[in-house]
Amino acid sequence: MFKRNETIGGWQTGILLFVLFFANKILVLPSLLYDQAGIGGIYVPVILFLFEFALLFLFYGLKKKYPEQSFGQILKKFGKFVYYLIFVFLMFYFLGKTVLLYNITYIFFKNIIYKDTSNILFLFCFLPIMIHLAVSGLRVMGRTMQLFFPIILIMVVFCIVVGVLGIDTNTMLFTSKSSDVFLSTFRHISAFGDTIFLFVVMDKINVKKGEWKVVFSLAGLSAICVIAVCAIFIFSYTYTSYMHPFALFEIMSYVKETGGIGRIDIISVVVIIILTYFHLAICMKGFLDSFVETFKLNNIYGSISFQIVFLILINYLVLNVEKAISYGEVYLPYISAIPFVIIPIFAIISLFFKKREGRK
Repeated sequence: MFKRNETIGGWQTGILLFVLFFANKILVLPSLLYDQAGIGGIYVPVILFLFEFALLFLFYGLKKKYPEQSFGQILKKFGKFVYYLIFVFLMFYFLGKTVLLYNITYIFFKNIIYKDTSNILFLFCFLPIMIHLAVSGLRVMGRTMQLFFPIILIMVVFCIVVGVLGIDTNTMLFTSKSSDVFLSTFRHISAFGDTIFLFVVMDKINVKKGEWKVVFSLAGLSAICVIAVCAIFIFSYTYTSYMHPFALFEIMSYVKETGGIGRIDIISVVVIIILTYFHLAICMKGFLDSFVETFKLNNIYGSISFQIVFLILINYLVLNVEKAISYGEVYLPYISAIPFVIIPIFAIISLFFKKREGRK
């Protein structure tokens, strides 16, 4: 049965996906895509979003087959070893995503806003709100995102429209090697796979009949916005993109400098701040739920464990842009086997087992 204090509906699930799909994709990623694949970098997020939606369709099928069961209950059919191993993997996955998220946003805020401040101030600003949202439960998080959703949508659409108006170059679309595109796709696959969060909170999602259209529509809208941000940035900067690592902010800054429209770039900073809080809270929530499934302890122990490991990793990994990029391109792509290989395999087998049980 659903836990009423934790359950979210179709609209909140769609908004959660809308927000989550922006994670790690609207700052450093577009600059790296052009640097490694040229103009063909535009196709990388398109390819990876196809995998993302394949994962979402798989979750839809699993949810329809097991409407009131948790993902842990489904995995127990494969034995305790598989059950614990998968959730340990998920703990590492969400922890790794959180570290990458914090790395990128910390570097952005330090370079653009607070150049002379230390890491402690940023942790003091982010950790309390992130922990509060994660511990308060999925329903509180969903309602909070639903409250901010109109603001986020308006600001994102405004940034995209202004960015489109600022494009003044003509660039050929088919000038990159396919090998460069596929290599870049593998390197940046860790920025995707966010739909895996829905599997972890599967028993807390109650999508009524007819609301799945809302979920897929909002997810599709978010994917279109992310692809638009990447395309606008690449078309705006092209050969100088490596000099501008923060895509959404740079789009607005470019229009500000060429059009003389005041400090219009502050809008992009505000939306990045809001999204960062939600992204960090969602990843921590995924870690906490995986921790509870693994160790059968409450969120207090999970929260303390997360903070200790997170702070240790941050002290070693938050140094500069090069370290963050190396961490995201060298190590995290292998962790992405969890959402794109391991979880789909067991989910597909679960669907097959369900059908055979029905025949019996």
